[in-house]
Amino acid sequence: MKIAFISDVHSNLEALESVLEDIKKENVDKIFCLGDLVGYGPNPNEVIETIKNENIISVMGNYDDAVGFKKTSCGCSYNPGRETEVGDESLSWTIKVTSKDNKEFLKNLPKKLSLEIEGVKILLVHGSPLNHLLEYVKSSTDPERLKLIAESVEEDIIVNGHTHLVMAKHLYGKTILNPGSVGRTKDGKPGATYLILEIDKGVFSYRFKFVEYDVKKTVEKIVKVGLPIELATVLALGTTFNMGPSKNNKNDLCIFKV
Repeated sequence: MKIAFISDVHSNLEALESVLEDIKKENVDKIFCLGDLVGYGPNPNEVIETIKNENIISVMGNYDDAVGFKKTSCGCSYNPGRETEVGDESLSWTIKVTSKDNKEFLKNLPKKLSLEIEGVKILLVHGSPLNHLLEYVKSSTDPERLKLIAESVEEDIIVNGHTHLVMAKHLYGKTILNPGSVGRTKDGKPGATYLILEIDKGVFSYRFKFVEYDVKKTVEKIVKVGLPIELATVLALGTTFNMGPSKNNKNDLCIFKV
C-alpha cells in the first residue's frame, strides 16, 4: 500500500493544489493530513473545502483547534514582540473569515488516529503522542524525551507535523516521521514538502518529496487580504526570520521490517 502524508497546509491553496497534483502522479492509495489546515495563509475556506472534496482524513492541529473553537491563542511558541503580534493577527483574521460550517469541521477533527496497514501500526498526531497539539518533536529534542515519546505508544511508526521540518528518527524500535509543511516550509527553500510511505507485508519504506508552487501568487494574496507582510516574507524565504521588536514598542529512501 502506498500512502501520502501532508501537514501544515496553513491556508495556502496554491501549495496544496501543487502537492495534490504531484501526489496524483505517485498513484497513492490514500492521503492523510497531520493537521493545521488553516492559519497564516489567505485561503482557509478553500483549503478546507479541498481537503473535504479530496476525502483526505486529517487529525487536528493547534491552529485548527484555535480557529474551530475561536480561541484567543493558537498556543504557538512565538517569540515576544512582533512575532507574537503577527501570530495573533493571523489567528484573528482566520477566525473572522472561516465559515461556520468549516469551523465545525475543524472542531470535529480527531486529535490522534491509529492505523494498522499490512501488519504495520501507525499513529498520526499533530504534535506528539504526549501532547497532541502543541509539542515540537525535532531532531534536537532531548534524547530522554524522545525515548519517553517512543515508549509511550504501541504503534511502529509515529507520523507527526507541527515543526514544519522534514524529519526521520529511528529509536527504541520506533520510527518517527515528519513530512514537513505543505504551506509554510522552514527549511530554507521556498516550496512544499510531503511524505510517501509504502508498506508491503510488514516491510515499509519512505521518502520525502519537495514540490514547487506559485509562491508569488500566494504572497500577492496575503498582501491583498491585509494579512501581515511578514507572513509573505516567510513564504518567500522558505524559513522563519527575526521579525524584530513589536511595532507597538519603539524602544531519502530507508527500508524497515516490522
